[in-house]
Amino acid sequence: MNRQGFGVATDCIHPDDLSALRTFIEQKVAAAGGEYIAFTGRDSVSGTFLDALGLSPEFMQACQTIYRKGTGTAPPTAPFYQVLRCLSGKTGEKHAFFFHYDSYVITALVPIIMPTEGKRGDLIMLPNTRRIRSSYFRNLVDKILLDNTLTQVALKHLVRSGYLRPTRVRMLPGNVYFFWGYRSVHANEPCDHDKTRATALFHYANPHAGSRLRGMARGTPAA
Repeated sequence: MNRQGFGVATDCIHPDDLSALRTFIEQKVAAAGGEYIAFTGRDSVSGTFLDALGLSPEFMQACQTIYRKGTGTAPPTAPFYQVLRCLSGKTGEKHAFFFHYDSYVITALVPIIMPTEGKRGDLIMLPNTRRIRSSYFRNLVDKILLDNTLTQVALKHLVRSGYLRPTRVRMLPGNVYFFWGYRSVHANEPCDHDKTRATALFHYANPHAGSRLRGMARGTPAA
């Protein structure tokens, strides 16, 4: 993760679990008219493998070990923030090339359905471009500088033209990919409209979870 930007645990999800997830996703995408759909939190995927994985002590321990070795500090006791994203149809393309930092230190990415031909929707990243900020304010400044139209258009152009060569991760279902989501600028490339790209994201350890400024910005009290 520190050298190449990401780490991977290979062949760690049983084919039967993947098959059941594919069926779940295909049904949900069909119900959405073949367009983009996302599910946030464990309750939205209740009864699936993703629900169980979010509660897995072994999976949590793996992320805590990565956190401890990567930051040199004790890992926080906090649940995963998990999201299932299903890119499909024309609306799916709108979610491509959105370069961003995650709010959580570690991102574990579980590919479930990945196109094998045409536009695949590969993960692209500029790994480890910042440190963990000491305050939410500094984090907010980073995000403002990145999450604006000028920067987004420039990065998209630089990547597409080949002037900027990000790390490209061609993900395979059955593997789990880990990277420093908080520290790395990342996005996904588009996939063809007639294909589905489905990935589950497990975010761990928000360094600004207790920030009063964060609570004010979101209109919620600090955690």
